[in-house]
Amino acid sequence: MAKKNTTKIKKANISTEDEFGKLIKLIVLVTVIFLVFYGITFLVNREQEEEETSSGAQIQYDNILINDLLTQPNDEYYVMVYDSDDVYNVLYQTYLGLYAKKEDAIRYYTADLDNPFNSSFVGEKTNFKIKTIKDLKLNASTLLKIKDGKIKEHYVGEKLKEYLKEISASEED
Repeated sequence: MAKKNTTKIKKANISTEDEFGKLIKLIVLVTVIFLVFYGITFLVNREQEEEETSSGAQIQYDNILINDLLTQPNDEYYVMVYDSDDVYNVLYQTYLGLYAKKEDAIRYYTADLDNPFNSSFVGEKTNFKIKTIKDLKLNASTLLKIKDGKIKEHYVGEKLKEYLKEISASEED
């Protein structure tokens, strides 16, 4: 007797309601995954923005060009014109930093003698007796005291170090 192989085919009763339910579940799952990733991205970006805000670039108004030396908005101020090759630059900056912390300190600006825009003010001999700013010539680090748009005092070399030490000294010394 030979056995007959009978195959049973199951008929699946697939309804449109089952398909619709699966589609809704899939949409909900994709939406939840999207919201989770969006939330994580939002939190990470917010933390990065806070870090950038606290250490972001700041515009500084203390470094000026020599051409603008006499036209600053203050009535009285100092301008420290420094030569990048001067070995005492750190000392000058230290003294000026101490001076700036004083209550009665007047504003000071800095100008780089080696800046290409300042090259027309570099000369073999210094000239402080000027009619216009174009007549000014400097050849070393110099502190200029400006009052009412005119150079009132200037300090170069040892006199510069002594003067900065004097004005930055605390009253307790």
